[in-house]
Amino acid sequence: MRKKKVQKDNPRAVRQAMMPEGRQGAEPQPVNLEHERLMEWLQTVKFKKTVVGGIDEVQMWKKLEELDQLYDAAIRAERARYNALLDTYKKTSNTLLRKYKQQLAELISEKNKQKAVPGGKEQGDAYRTDI
Repeated sequence: MRKKKVQKDNPRAVRQAMMPEGRQGAEPQPVNLEHERLMEWLQTVKFKKTVVGGIDEVQMWKKLEELDQLYDAAIRAERARYNALLDTYKKTSNTLLRKYKQQLAELISEKNKQKAVPGGKEQGDAYRTDI
């Protein structure tokens, strides 16, 4: 396998080079507004460089705090979405369960009516009178 040449100052090129072969060129799609904001922030974040080398530590911590807030908002939005989906599922399943129980009760009632013999006796309850 040969290595790909990547511009190290281009974050998108680095991310593309790190993706598996089949996934290259496919950008992840945002699920919600918070996820979209997070993706935009990751693509546009820049750090101040210092004279000696590296980046400004204070600014880096501020950027990490911003990133943490974005992730927190995205997680809260996903939790709300999942809770809404769970509530919908519970309501639907309870409705279906009630419907199926009612249908089962009706079927049992019909079978019991069919088993009944005129005169109030059921087929299995008949007494032998020839003894």
